[in-house]
Amino acid sequence: MPKPIMSLVAAGCLGLAWSLAAQAVADEPKGLSLTAARAMDSDKDGQISEAEFFARSDDAELWTKLDANADGVLDAEEQKQGMQLQPITVN
Repeated sequence: MPKPIMSLVAAGCLGLAWSLAAQAVADEPKGLSLTAARAMDSDKDGQISEAEFFARSDDAELWTKLDANADGVLDAEEQKQGMQLQPITVN
């Protein structure tokens, strides 16, 4: 096979691999990392308010999942549960 064609085939395979890897990550449940939780807790009170969360993330579905008792605050237990899921990145 000529080199230019091999390069195209290799690039196509690499693109497919990246696409599949990105889809696999997207299919995993999202959660919090310790780093994300600390970054979100801007007043350092150990809780993450809804305002603090959305200052760093726009994932409303994740907020609803994490705020299990729907009180508008992620307490230590909710944060702990969120850390057992696939971590998100924050802005």
